[in-house]
Amino acid sequence: MSVAHQRFSASKLYGRDSHVKELTDICRRTRSVSSPEVVLVIGCSGSGKTSLVRAVMTPLLGDGFTFISGKFDQLQHAQPLTAIISAFDRYFDEVSGSGAECIDVTKNAILEDTGDCCGVLTDFFPSLGQIVGSHCVIPAQIGPKEAQHRFEYVFRLMVRTIAKLSKPVVFFLDDLQWA
Repeated sequence: MSVAHQRFSASKLYGRDSHVKELTDICRRTRSVSSPEVVLVIGCSGSGKTSLVRAVMTPLLGDGFTFISGKFDQLQHAQPLTAIISAFDRYFDEVSGSGAECIDVTKNAILEDTGDCCGVLTDFFPSLGQIVGSHCVIPAQIGPKEAQHRFEYVFRLMVRTIAKLSKPVVFFLDDLQWA
């Protein structure tokens, strides 16, 4: 068959098997050592970074990983957390659709780990509010720097809680250059 008559699938990655294996191995290693890692996939625009991560996502989901992803938008510079907010909102929407037991486990774990500060999170993640309900105290009004520190602290608690709920978490932020 000549090259002119070959057909290539747009959904298949070509020549990236070693990259897929490397990313998959890193994720699986974090499960065995229970230590978080940060991996940056870099490359030129259009080089297939997102496709590479999506190719890794499928086997990881089958291995019980939780995949949370968000995409920064070039036109949303005024709202720097949009990708993070939308990623976790989608995650909490999935939890909401997973049945009463999953909702209760998630709700109890987040409320237990974040305590009175859960209201800070429901302000940012409306879908979380649907899970935890009205159990959250409205956060006290504090200065902007203190509010930022409080959010960062409670956000870390929430992420740790999600990761403790028995599944390793892969958090993918796409188009980070627009953050």
